[in-house]
Amino acid sequence: MWRTVGCLLGTDLCPNNIRQYCSWCYTFLPDGEKFYTFGLAALCWAMWNSRNRATFEFKKLRSPFDVIYSACGYITYWAGLMMGEEREAMERGAKMLRINALNMMRICTAPGGMN
Repeated sequence: MWRTVGCLLGTDLCPNNIRQYCSWCYTFLPDGEKFYTFGLAALCWAMWNSRNRATFEFKKLRSPFDVIYSACGYITYWAGLMMGEEREAMERGAKMLRINALNMMRICTAPGGMN
């Protein structure tokens, strides 16, 4: 999952712990310090819910991008609880993540009919 997020940010580095996550954020998202916790919470919550659906409802994960889209939904929802520039910044971040995920999905999709 973290590899997918890293690709969206343009890196092949993946964090293995919370300190590496913070270093990752400072490196690739230097102006968003106040939103690092929101991003981590959204991704973890999306992964947890996806895991629960797979475990308890026997619904397989179609793509890691589904988790990214779910995290974008959480970020957008939480942005609605904020006001002013912070709200706009979170909404822009969720939109950027969603657009990058869509672009990555297009790249990762195998072309049809070419055998």
